Amino acid sequence: MENDYILEMHDVVKVFPGVRALDGVNLLVRPGKVHVICGENGAGKSTLMKVINGTHPADEGKMIYKGKEIGPHTIQDTMNMGIAMIYQELNPVLEMTIAENVYLGREPKKGAFVDFAKLYQDTQELLDRLNIPYNAHQKMRELSIAGHQLIEIAKAISMNASVIIMDEPSSAIGDEEIEVLFKQIFSLKAQGVAILYITHKMDEIFRIADEITIIRDGKWIESGPASDYDANKLVARMVGREITNVFPKEHDIPIGEVVLEVKNLTQAKEDGGRFENISFQLRKGEILGFAGLVGAGRSEVMRAIFGLDPLTSGEVYIEGKKVDIRNTSDAIREGIAMVSEDRKGYGLVLGRNIRDNISLVNLKDFAKNGLIDDKKIIKRSNEMVDLLNIKIANLDVQAGTLSGGNQQKVVLAKWLICDVKVMILDEPTRGIDVGAKSEIHRLMCRFARQGMAVIMISSELPEILGMSDRVVVMQEGVINGILDRSEATQESVMKLATRGKNRE
Repeated sequence: MENDYILEMHDVVKVFPGVRALDGVNLLVRPGKVHVICGENGAGKSTLMKVINGTHPADEGKMIYKGKEIGPHTIQDTMNMGIAMIYQELNPVLEMTIAENVYLGREPKKGAFVDFAKLYQDTQELLDRLNIPYNAHQKMRELSIAGHQLIEIAKAISMNASVIIMDEPSSAIGDEEIEVLFKQIFSLKAQGVAILYITHKMDEIFRIADEITIIRDGKWIESGPASDYDANKLVARMVGREITNVFPKEHDIPIGEVVLEVKNLTQAKEDGGRFENISFQLRKGEILGFAGLVGAGRSEVMRAIFGLDPLTSGEVYIEGKKVDIRNTSDAIREGIAMVSEDRKGYGLVLGRNIRDNISLVNLKDFAKNGLIDDKKIIKRSNEMVDLLNIKIANLDVQAGTLSGGNQQKVVLAKWLICDVKVMILDEPTRGIDVGAKSEIHRLMCRFARQGMAVIMISSELPEILGMSDRVVVMQEGVINGILDRSEATQESVMKLATRGKNRE
């Protein structure tokens, strides 16, 4: 019935050493509804979801599912009950196929053995039904982060669950994949499935939410119909203050001489084959946005410039001097830094503390007579923490325990102690909340004002339009156009991003 709840959480408390992550949180979820959980990074959203699915036991409070109180339970218990979860942090088994990942731990059997024919048939039918353009036999290592996310979505849907928890499911996918996701969400709603959805994207919230629950600093703030909120009200309730300027781009920053120029960069098939004839200039004080759909080749170009992937041909110039970048050490020596979209895979050592993460890139500068100068590391690290307003108790906190916004600031900090001329930011605000996004945007403007040249890749078009001085638009490995800020609109960017191969 309309007023019946499929899932209830009452006065839930979860305590980790030194942190009260959840402090009396309530949640009432109806079948056939999308219930969005809103809050800043560190508010406790993901922790609450992990209490629901059995990853973390609650210290206090109760959970009621389909009218029955559920005691201590495991992830397998919740799967058996009909609760599936798409995690924010993906952990695919890279050397296994898509089919093996989708049905891992619940493979179809023929007697005592896995029925591989049915495994691959069922998976391919699922992929085709969801319009996910992969072959069930492909290895997961062949897929991008966006591909891994799509497979996680397919996996959750394959469980025929009554409740599906989606923790930032669109953070690593583009507009086309998001349309596939939303189509499936609307279909699941029609079947009576309840969706618990976590996102920081305002346009998504007001497109799909039926109900909203707001959590701040581990506490339940309020719940209500989505129709009771607009963006300003929702942000104010999430952060406890108003965010007056979502994209605080400073327009009076002087644009100087060319710092980076690339000419005809090409990556041939034998080297990965993701782009060809890429040419552009980047100037001092400029924020140059790179737009395009998933698979356009933006990240691959930047990885090659930074020395992570090979270039087949082309030239790179720093301040007019041709440079030969064969690896990341060459790039760093030339003053190029890169914050990867996969900050956990490439930006941070999650098991190490903040001091180590900030200093690792530049250890040679902290050496004295062959020994590491710990006092200098601590001094510089504390300066970076203060400069970037990183919210930590002390420098010994492990990076893996921080919120997404604070992790991103730690990645920035490790580069800012170097002599950076070109800062490449690949999806710099992916998976972080609106308050932290605003802080990252202000930092970008500060970098530009200090004379740094900034490249920003973003799949969020409002961010591209709001923060860029110029916009480079890519499609299928080529640049389709470069727009000045005055020319860049949603229509002009999307027209170039989808123009097709037969270009004028």
